[in-house]
Amino acid sequence: MSFDYPSSIGALTANERLRFYELFAHNLTVVIRGIWSDEAITDAEKVDRIKWVNEILHRVTSKVRVLRLNEHEWSEEDSWQDIQHWVSQNRETESLVNAAVSWSYDSVMNSTARS
Repeated sequence: MSFDYPSSIGALTANERLRFYELFAHNLTVVIRGIWSDEAITDAEKVDRIKWVNEILHRVTSKVRVLRLNEHEWSEEDSWQDIQHWVSQNRETESLVNAAVSWSYDSVMNSTARS
């Protein structure tokens, strides 16, 4: 990814960060739909890719809860390391996950610019 995730996401306000993670969760579901409808890959490869993207999705939805309830500190560096770990399980997911990050971040930034 071309930008520094921990710094970029960490620089968002609390509301913007929550919005980013909500959008990121949604965009990961879009990524999963793209994987399952890709006729160029085998069913076994689809399952493997979906499995690892789902691991990221699981952490992202947990992060939304932590942010919303202010339960404990969960740094953006830790989040990025988690994302990178799950992407490393199947490198074919990397560009898709990066796209979901970009879509989410861009949406937050464009929304902020309009305010």
